[in-house]
Amino acid sequence: MMNKQMNKSVCRIKLKAFTVIFMAICVTGCVDPVTPEFQFQEGLVFIEGFVSTTVGGSFITINESAEEFGVRVVRFIPGATVQFENLDSGLTISLEEAGDSYLPSPDFAATPGETWKLNIIMPNGKNYESEPERILAPVAITDLEVRYDPELVFREIYGGKFVPGHAISVSFDDPSEVDNYYYWSYRTFESQNYCLKCIEGIYRDGACMSADLPGRGTRYYDYICETDCWRIRFPESVNIYSDEFSNGNTVSKLPVGDLLLYTKENMVVELQQFSLTPAAYDYYKVLKDIVDNSGGLNAPPPAALIGNLFNSDNPDDIILGRFTAASSSVASIFVERGVTISEPPLESVGPIVLEPLIGSPFPPPATNFAPCGESKFRTAVEPSAWIEL
Repeated sequence: MMNKQMNKSVCRIKLKAFTVIFMAICVTGCVDPVTPEFQFQEGLVFIEGFVSTTVGGSFITINESAEEFGVRVVRFIPGATVQFENLDSGLTISLEEAGDSYLPSPDFAATPGETWKLNIIMPNGKNYESEPERILAPVAITDLEVRYDPELVFREIYGGKFVPGHAISVSFDDPSEVDNYYYWSYRTFESQNYCLKCIEGIYRDGACMSADLPGRGTRYYDYICETDCWRIRFPESVNIYSDEFSNGNTVSKLPVGDLLLYTKENMVVELQQFSLTPAAYDYYKVLKDIVDNSGGLNAPPPAALIGNLFNSDNPDDIILGRFTAASSSVASIFVERGVTISEPPLESVGPIVLEPLIGSPFPPPATNFAPCGESKFRTAVEPSAWIEL
């Protein structure tokens, strides 16, 4: 009887984990929320985060499963107290809310050999922690290549066809003295001219406010960025690699990511090559299996996606996701797209509509500008590889 109860409990954990993890990927990957055909439970907490040796590469996201207007989504949880703790020095780093993430100061970077853990006090008073993780030595990237393909990948969401984009490949010399496990992430930076769109309203006092827009075909106003500004995008898939069959060899032109042609703006691609612990690799391997599983949403989850997070006051509390401390080597490349690509971009852009500055019917001061607004997905800091053409 006890074994049956335990098996049922494990199955429920697997199903809950699969639901929230898959939905979290859909949201961060810019895929519309879907209604899965398996059991759904609101209020499940999913935490993902990195302490990285790369400046700007550390973050924490805290989400929960929710239902909004009949649609099942993953929703950011604001108001938490989030800290990185260095167990070697006792130093604590506080993170601040920025958009839908928690970020450390812009100049923060960890160091190989350090041991870090995550501490979170949730808005409801729950105390979440991670197990400690030691940062391994990085492996240098020797070459980064970004190649355009007019039929890069097949996507159902774009009408069931092959869509254009750039393939990322990487080369590196794998060390022979230890087993190595790799995880790749990237950030792409595209120049962004318009920083805010106010639907059925205008921009005043740092936010959109409701306003009557009579007699207009378009129901919004756009606001130009006050300074140079770049939109940041992240991967939509999990890219990992084990050196089990290549230990000590040179790895050449290994595919590690696809960049769909959302726009034809020039971009900088900043690739991070993380050196993972075996435990972190096992977690991301399960996550990759879920994302890549051709059986779709109704395929059985391969394992419970419980990472290294726990409630220090209640060991029975289930927390999904993982905190990872990892070194990374970084390579960047500037990609010119506008004049060399004939295929249309995947994102449609409506007409730019500016608020009238003369004879405005709205409360003053009338404006056409809004700040860039630092977040995980936007920055006013010029990427190091950016070229002004």
